[in-house]
Amino acid sequence: MIKTDQKKILVLGGTKHMIDVVETAKRMGMSPIVVDNVIGSPAKSFADKSFNTSTADIEGLAKIVREEEVDGIYTAFEDINSWNAIALCKKMGLPFYATKEQPAIASHKDRFKEICRRFSVPVIEEWEMAVELEETVVASWKFPVLIKPVEGFTSRGNKAG
Repeated sequence: MIKTDQKKILVLGGTKHMIDVVETAKRMGMSPIVVDNVIGSPAKSFADKSFNTSTADIEGLAKIVREEEVDGIYTAFEDINSWNAIALCKKMGLPFYATKEQPAIASHKDRFKEICRRFSVPVIEEWEMAVELEETVVASWKFPVLIKPVEGFTSRGNKAG
């Protein structure tokens, strides 16, 4: 394979919100390669190249990085892909924008908010509530309202360890 001056970036995850990442990479003069295990995921159609490989398959991703001569790895918005990107970067000797500890903190909403508050970063208010809500409580809310479990991550409500 002939190496060009254009930098190649492997983007982990092809969901709709990654389209902006792919388009930004192109505007910056990079060649984005999107990888995930969903055939036809939205960001793949905007990428220069894509692969149907799980972002958890570190060995498979490492093979892509070597064969495609990837210069960097990026992901965002999803805890599991951040952890996978960190593992892949470590394996390939590439830098990543977060340490192993940072996504672990960010995946625990209560810990993350505690750190934000410590440094005067505004956060969304939260309330502890029972499963059944009284009508007077709901009537006092200003909509729209976002309800999320404090211990959930990866959009599955799993407990983070």
